Amino acid sequence: MLALRKIEPGVGGLSVDEVPVPEPGPGEVKIKVAYTGICGTDLHIYNWVPFAQRMQLPTVLGHETSGTIVAVGEGVSSVKVDDFISMESHISCGTCYTCHMGQANVCMNTRYPGVDIDGGFAPYVVVPEKIVWKQPEGISPQVAAMFEPFGIAVHASFKGRGMAGMNVLVAGCGPIGLMNIIVAKALGANRVIATDVSPTRLQQARDLAPDAVIDVSNGNQQAIKTIRDMTRRNGVDVSLEYSGAPQSLALISEVTVAGGELVMVGVPGGETLVNLETWLLKGFDIYNVHGRRLHSTWEQASKLVLDKKVDLEQLISHVMPISEAPRGVDLLLKGEGIKILIEPEDA
Repeated sequence: MLALRKIEPGVGGLSVDEVPVPEPGPGEVKIKVAYTGICGTDLHIYNWVPFAQRMQLPTVLGHETSGTIVAVGEGVSSVKVDDFISMESHISCGTCYTCHMGQANVCMNTRYPGVDIDGGFAPYVVVPEKIVWKQPEGISPQVAAMFEPFGIAVHASFKGRGMAGMNVLVAGCGPIGLMNIIVAKALGANRVIATDVSPTRLQQARDLAPDAVIDVSNGNQQAIKTIRDMTRRNGVDVSLEYSGAPQSLALISEVTVAGGELVMVGVPGGETLVNLETWLLKGFDIYNVHGRRLHSTWEQASKLVLDKKVDLEQLISHVMPISEAPRGVDLLLKGEGIKILIEPEDA
């Protein structure tokens, strides 16, 4: 079967190759892949960031996957052949203190498809039973492939006091930030404001019709003025930070009300200076979001899609065969796509 793999360390090192079709072992399921989305993590692997350097190459990439179960290994009981599923990306250990305390999404022993085991950029993938989510009828294969990143936006939106009635800032309009604009509106935010530096992403945000989209490429002053004018000089109640950029961290510190909430999702590119005195004096409630709650976030996400509160299909910019997957990675590295889905070619 034809698969997209990382075959060499360092920047680049992607290859589309013929590889054997995998078969499930005990506790595993074999999935016939419908679609797999290219994720920011795949771009990090391309760039060979420290997180990626634990990989045993070659490895099939991809973890934002939907498909149909075609075989199950010994002991599998929660799903069966012909079930249509989405794939969770966190293979938590299930035995550590964090897992036992109901925080499996931040298990420090977590492994990931497309990083620690072969992933979904292939016609078939084999994964542990516990990371497949049986989708109800009414969710399309393309949308089902977006549930993994969508779940991050949903998880972030349910932190603290939530979105209803709040003035909300989404700082950073990558795919998940864009999803969070959609979710915040669906959950009844009073005002939704978005910021970014990329002309492409700013236009993508405008297409979702938040209350304001602000270009911060020349600094934060215009954003600060606009946000204050829109919120009776108070500022936003909740800031969701998706960029990890120092400038964006400074912005949310300035425009979030005293006693407001900071929801941190974006990963800085290393050690980052922040003015903790401001954070402390303003009494922010600060939440860190990694992945999705297992599996309450999936329940919440399913309701939003099934009840047509959100439309994820508008974020799909490209659908490509695996043979063109390296071009899809290149488009995202250049900022020329939103959500790119890869469709397998017959094994």
